[in-house]
Amino acid sequence: MTTRENILLGARKVFERFGFSKASMADIAMAARQGRRTIYSYFTSKEEVFKAVIDTEVEVLAENLEKLVRADIPPDEKLRQYMHIRMNGIKELTMYYDALRHDLLNKMGLVENLRIEYDARETQLIKTILDEGNEKGTFDIPDTQLVADAIVLATKGFELPIFMGRSDFDHDRLIDPLISTLYNGIKRKK
Repeated sequence: MTTRENILLGARKVFERFGFSKASMADIAMAARQGRRTIYSYFTSKEEVFKAVIDTEVEVLAENLEKLVRADIPPDEKLRQYMHIRMNGIKELTMYYDALRHDLLNKMGLVENLRIEYDARETQLIKTILDEGNEKGTFDIPDTQLVADAIVLATKGFELPIFMGRSDFDHDRLIDPLISTLYNGIKRKK
C-alpha cells in the first residue's frame, strides 16, 4: 500500500467516526500513522483529503459501470442493469457516509462540486448505451445527449431518500417500472 493510499484509508476511518466537521488533519495523521507534514505533502487541506476519499469510493462504482457498458449484452438490458448497479453502489456509499450525513447537508456546496465531475462521466456512459441502442435498432432516440442528461438528472431523485437514511426506501422496486415506462411510454397504444 502506498503512503497516499494509507492516508486515504486512515482519513476514511476518521471521517466515518467523527464526520467531516469534527475531523482534523491531526486525526487523519494519527489514523494513517503518518506525520502531519507527510499528510500535507500529499494534500493541502482537509477538504482535499475528503474529496480524494470520495473520489476513491466513487471510482470503484464508476469502474463497475464502465465494465457493464462494455459488456456484450443488449442495450435495453444494459440500461436496466446500469440503473440497478448504480443505485446499489450509491446506497453503499451513502450508508458508509452515514456518520457524515449532517456534515454533508451543511457542506452541500463541496459535495455538489464533486458530483458535477461525476455527473459528466455518468452522462457519457449512459449516452454510450443509448448510442449503441440506436445503432442496433433497439432504441429510436433523436438526441441521445439530451436523453442521457435527463436520465442522470432523474436518477438523482432516487438518491435523496437513500441519502436521508430512509431504510424503507426500496429503489430496486422502482427501477424496473421506471425503465419499462421509459421504453414503452405511458400513452395508451391505439
